[in-house]
Amino acid sequence: MAKESAAPRGAAGAADAGFVALLALVVLALNLRSPLTSIAPVIDDLRSDLGIGPAMAGLLTTIPVLCFGVLTPTASMFIARTSIDSAVFATLGGLVIGTIIRSSGGLTAVLAGTVVIGGALTIGNIVSLMVIARDFPRRMHAVTGLYTSGLNVGTMLTSGLTAPLAVFLGWRGAIGAWVVLAFFAMALWSFVARRRGVVGRTLGKAKPGVARCGALPVSPSPVLVSVWRRPLVWLLVIAFAAHLFIYYDITAWLPAFLMQTDGMAATMAGFVASVFQVLALLGSFGVPMLAGRISGAGLLVGIALAWAVTCVGFLAAPGLWLLWSITGGIASGGGFTTVFMLAMGHAYDLDDNRRVSSMVQGLGYTIASVGPLLIGALHQATGDWSASFSLLAATAALIALAGIGVSRAGAPGLAGNSRSTSAYRDRSRPGR
Repeated sequence: MAKESAAPRGAAGAADAGFVALLALVVLALNLRSPLTSIAPVIDDLRSDLGIGPAMAGLLTTIPVLCFGVLTPTASMFIARTSIDSAVFATLGGLVIGTIIRSSGGLTAVLAGTVVIGGALTIGNIVSLMVIARDFPRRMHAVTGLYTSGLNVGTMLTSGLTAPLAVFLGWRGAIGAWVVLAFFAMALWSFVARRRGVVGRTLGKAKPGVARCGALPVSPSPVLVSVWRRPLVWLLVIAFAAHLFIYYDITAWLPAFLMQTDGMAATMAGFVASVFQVLALLGSFGVPMLAGRISGAGLLVGIALAWAVTCVGFLAAPGLWLLWSITGGIASGGGFTTVFMLAMGHAYDLDDNRRVSSMVQGLGYTIASVGPLLIGALHQATGDWSASFSLLAATAALIALAGIGVSRAGAPGLAGNSRSTSAYRDRSRPGR
């Protein structure tokens, strides 16, 4: 009888632990983009206080994106030499330190803190996908959707609440206050890590059977082909770079575009930009629901079509901004989710997950970082937005071509039974 009653309690305890782990992942996601969008609402106060021009102010949002590309190899090596949980704590600790530095001094401190934040977020970009693959191998699609939704909600929070906070705390206190999110995430991860008992365990010290707990499993298979020689990984790089190129360009220039082409007031244009970001939740939640019915290649083609419709729609009829924000939201959230799912689906184990994710995100962010500058220069050269938004629509074709290539490359499916899901599960068992 005692054994019969213990089983349900054990199952309930496992369910509770799973819920806390999922909550910890979502709160981590809230932190991974919010530092980037907390600057924009108080940028005028920041510029006035520090005496800087628009170019330097723009650099404060460009630096982290450049870090995502340039620092990815270093972040990947750091994760390989420590553990998943340790890398999560490094991410959150770096955010705390960077946020405090950024909000406590002059221009030098602001730039230094921004670089620290960029490095911390770079680690988080890679390790978060490893957390999903390690802890939720049978629910990767749904959890990936929740993760990307957390990224979007984090940007919504800082975009909407930083300015009101600045009324009471000043711009320094307003951007520094978001350190609370990082502390909350650290508390949750401390609880999760204590349950595993593996904080600080490294790859070299890992013992059989603890791979799921934090250290990267050593693959028992033969040496894998380098990610640089895998056609599918290159296709994902192309798709992700094109997706980011469009996303960051629209994010950077949509308010200015609407003010010039539709005569919108600055406040209204900012509101439309916020709606565009909020509606990314449509893609984040929608793609996992479709993943069992539509192949990853098909999803990429659909996302390309949504981006093309969005860019052409804004250019042809900016007054229908809500409709184009809906299609853009589907493309925005759906693009991140699809590429992340395909990247995890192509990896053989957690260590390979790290390599694939590092290459896709590192090259993707590096290429996309030049987008806002290029679109701005094209707009300045032509005097209008036709060439710029036409270029963005044409860029969407690269996502479609990558999707077609993925289908021909024989990529793992997204129906929940891919080889990698099995690999993550099997190689986590004791003695494997």
